[in-house]
Amino acid sequence: MTSTAQPRLSQQFVEMMVLIHNKFGRQTQVPLPLNQFGVLCVLMDTQGLAITDISRQLNISKQQMTTIIEKLVSAKYVSKKPDPHDRRRLVITITQQGEKLLRSHMEQFRQRFDSHAQNLTNNERTELANVLRRYYELISKMFSL
Repeated sequence: MTSTAQPRLSQQFVEMMVLIHNKFGRQTQVPLPLNQFGVLCVLMDTQGLAITDISRQLNISKQQMTTIIEKLVSAKYVSKKPDPHDRRRLVITITQQGEKLLRSHMEQFRQRFDSHAQNLTNNERTELANVLRRYYELISKMFSL
C-alpha cells in the first residue's frame, strides 16, 4: 500500500466511526457510562480476565480500570475473585445480572438497526450485510497481530 493511501484509508475509517456514532450510537442510550459498558462487552465472551488485560484491551489505565471495576462490582454486574493459579491477581467475570443488562442493550441496538435498515431495498440490505461481514474480517485481521 502506498504512503498516500494510508492517510486516506485511516481518514475513511475515522469518518465511518464518527458517522456510526452520530447517526446511531448517540441516539441509543447506554445504561452505564461507556467505559463500564465496554468492560461488560470485553468480559462477555470470556471465562474472566485480569484487570490488566481488560485495561489493555480498552486502552484505559490500570488505575482507572480499578475504579471502573469497583463500580461494576457494587452494581453486581461483575465479580472479582482471586486467580486460582496466582493469588496476587484478581479474575474479573461478568455476572448473570451483567449479562442480562448487556444482552438487553444489544437487543435494543439490533432492533434500532433493523428498523433503520427498512429504509433500504432488499438488494441494498444484502450488499450492506456483505460489506459489514468483510469489514469485520478485515478489521479483525488488522488488529490480530
